[in-house]
Amino acid sequence: MTISRRWLRAGRVRRFTSGATIFHEGDPGDAIYVVVEGRIRMSRLSGSGSEATLALIGPGDCTGELALFDGRPRSATATAMQATRTFVVSRDDFVNWVRDRPGAALALLETLSLRIRRTNDIVTDLVFLDLAHRLAKHLLTLAAAHADGPSSRRPRLQVTQAELASMLGVSRESVNKQLNQFARDGWITLSRGAVIIDDASALRTFA
Repeated sequence: MTISRRWLRAGRVRRFTSGATIFHEGDPGDAIYVVVEGRIRMSRLSGSGSEATLALIGPGDCTGELALFDGRPRSATATAMQATRTFVVSRDDFVNWVRDRPGAALALLETLSLRIRRTNDIVTDLVFLDLAHRLAKHLLTLAAAHADGPSSRRPRLQVTQAELASMLGVSRESVNKQLNQFARDGWITLSRGAVIIDDASALRTFA
């Protein structure tokens, strides 16, 4: 998301240490956060206390935009996965900015449409694909959006097995078993807190 000059005048920079909560599910939706550097995990809690990871967002992504449109409380909790710097714009300034810019409103609707499509894909995969295929597809999705390092040939994903399990709604043990199978096949390499994709074409065929 591009930060305009008006946004620069109206917004402010906020920094968060690794593990810090940016906002909680149920908090007032009073601002949008644009990630300048770092990474944020979006999650929700079930009634029993189980946590599900909804998304990992990085530089250029934003969070909090849903609450800005409907004025309702936050629908998820945002947590800094590492030292993170964000640019924060209040709901009032954001609404005024969009009101004067029909093109920006259309761009935001397109962003929301893409998120709805991704949600539809997730539900479809949950119904029709087993864990192995879902995991392969999810690794490729993360590689396209959040891979670290200069080489696109071997994307390094800064994601833990527990986070992958939370995203897919399964146990960490199940994810660990399947990741190790992918590693034995030579498709990935496992390292501490990360997954390196060695053979994206094999994962793509499998997914």
